Amino acid sequence: MRELLISEITRMGQGFCVIGLERTASGFSSVRPVPWGGGAWIQFPYGRADKLTYDFDPMPVTSPHLEDLRAAHPLKVGAVTEMELVQSLKQAEIADSITALFGCHANQSPLGGDAVCITPTDAKRSVCGCSVCSISFSFKYYPPKIRVALTMGSGDRLDSLPVVDRDWLKFTELLKDQNRNRLEIFFNSFVVKQLMSSPIRFARIGLARPDERDLCWPMLDSLFPLPKIEWSKEFK
Repeated sequence: MRELLISEITRMGQGFCVIGLERTASGFSSVRPVPWGGGAWIQFPYGRADKLTYDFDPMPVTSPHLEDLRAAHPLKVGAVTEMELVQSLKQAEIADSITALFGCHANQSPLGGDAVCITPTDAKRSVCGCSVCSISFSFKYYPPKIRVALTMGSGDRLDSLPVVDRDWLKFTELLKDQNRNRLEIFFNSFVVKQLMSSPIRFARIGLARPDERDLCWPMLDSLFPLPKIEWSKEFK
């Protein structure tokens, strides 16, 4: 049995992709527990900052998803605070520029637009943390897609990042409103204010599996602080 501190829970089709932090001699490293029989957890009744133990087995991996391990029998053995989780994430993979995120150059989207993509064999990892110097939300394609533009510590900007963070998607659904303009105004005013004033402001960027063009696209896996239910009361 090995212990992980759950750091990412993202929506993946009808299930969830999970990443956790495993303690190392120098800090933490990311591990992606992959269930037997499929790539996603159909049910995952745990939360960010929970401590889980798993039975792990090696599995074939392909770049850049080198963190994958076959996993079974998750068991909750504890939990930490959100602040403690972010402190742990800052001792794991971290970068302040787009090139440093995945250890390789990012390419402009061949489809046009502001997004960037990664050649799978160039990347050294598939998830990394970064500081958040500014952020804005776009609901142009909602529902179901929410996208963000995020500026990192170096000034590098990641545009058109799809939000796959389970908690942020659940919070948006809690508002029970599909008016894109109202949602965008609320997020880019009240929600951004909460984020930018928080001492634990932090993001984790992940790479999707290669698409039919053999390209990986960055996603917003986690955004801290996580949304609070009481924020919904400010949505008028």
